[in-house]
Formats: sequence, C-alpha cells, structure tokens
Amino acid sequence: MTVPTSTSNDRADTVFVHIPPRPPIRSANSHSSTTSTDSSASSNLASGPVQQVIFRHGRVEEAGAMTEMQFSNYLFHYHSILPRPFLDNLDFEQMTAGHVKKLMPPVDKREAAYVVAERVDAATGQPEIIGMAQSMVPNWERAYNHRFYDGWSQDDFDCEIDTLYVKIGVQGGGIGRKLILGALQEAYDRFQMRRGVIIWTIVENTQARNFYKRIGCEEVALRTLGLGEGMSCECVAYGFRTVGEAIGK
Repeated sequence: MTVPTSTSNDRADTVFVHIPPRPPIRSANSHSSTTSTDSSASSNLASGPVQQVIFRHGRVEEAGAMTEMQFSNYLFHYHSILPRPFLDNLDFEQMTAGHVKKLMPPVDKREAAYVVAERVDAATGQPEIIGMAQSMVPNWERAYNHRFYDGWSQDDFDCEIDTLYVKIGVQGGGIGRKLILGALQEAYDRFQMRRGVIIWTIVENTQARNFYKRIGCEEVALRTLGLGEGMSCECVAYGFRTVGEAIGK
C-alpha cells in the first residue's frame, strides 16, 4: 500500500482539537482530588530545544506514520509480554490499511475521532507526529469472556479509547493525558457520547495500568483477547462513569 505522508500544520484542512482543563481526579492512593489549570490546546515539551505541540484531527495520509508509532510501541512495551510469534507476524500493510479505512471521510460514529499530537522542532522547523488517540463506539466483538466487576456492565459504556500511543522517547510529558482528553472532547461534542468511557490494556502492562489510575480511571472489567493461532492474552479495562466526568463537564 502506498499512502502519501504529510505532517505540515499549514494545510487548510487542519482541524485543531480543544484540550479541556484536567478535571479533579481521584488520587491513586487516596480519595483526595487534584486539579490542574492546564487548558490550552498546545503545550511545550522540553527535550533539547523547546518544541511546540499542537493537537489536531488525524489525516488519512498520516496512516503510515501512525502505524510506525504503533509498531515501535508494540515492540518496546510488549516484547516480553506478548507471544513472540504474534509480534513477528505483525503486518504493517494491514495495520496501515485499517487506519486508512477509519480515517477516510465521512467519519461515522463507529470510528469517531482520531486526535494526533504534532510537534515542530524549534531547531529544524520540521513537524512530527508524536502521539495519537482514537475514541469510538466500543467494539465488544474483538475479544471474549468479558467479566465486569460489581456495579459495572457493558451497557454502561458508549465510548472507548481504542488507540493511544505516544512516541518512544517523549512519553511521560503529559502528551498521553492530553490525547485522551482531546479524543473524549471530540466524542462528547461531535458524537454526543454521554455514557461511560472504557479503555483496555494488557494485564501485564503495568506502565499503562498505572497511567490510567493516575488520570482517575477505575478498574472495571477483564476479558480475553485472541491473538490468532491459539494465542491469547488477558486484558483489563479502566473506565470513567461518563464522558463528561472525564473531561470535567
């Protein structure tokens, strides 16, 4: 597959995404709350020269760059977690085609919104995608053996954060949190999603699990994800009661 690539933020079709202020969240270790006044749609990521970060809609011609970031995250975070045959058989072309299909207009509620983080290096002036998130209608059919915790059920959710990746080397600077907030703001405004938010990760991925706890999610369910040819892994879900709760509505 040949997909044209472009990350220029000067294009006329650029649609910037509003990043809402971080709402009060529950501490991972207590019931206290913390707040943040960070409400801008851009941020500074200090790594060498100061680099400006913008948040905007993803474009179909960026599908290849998205897959590259997804691949690097898989290999970096999952090399000791997922079966080696699964990682060896990751199909770049197939994954890129999946992103293209979801990004092709018209974007419907099923696929909802892709939000990307893009920085421009002050030294070179070159733009680069350093993060992506996708909000969508929950896809319950991709896995099996769902086990919801007491007080939760599948009917509680009408929004899923399906994709969240930040470029290796710039993680830990708040980009992931802003991508989630932006994707949920899009789900709320464009697709009127008002019920709960669910986010799945692999049980052994302690880094992701700790991140979701820090941003105020509750642990809500477990499931089994099929990886093909007899391979599977256990996943855990984190969630917010409502999209509005997550973005401070």
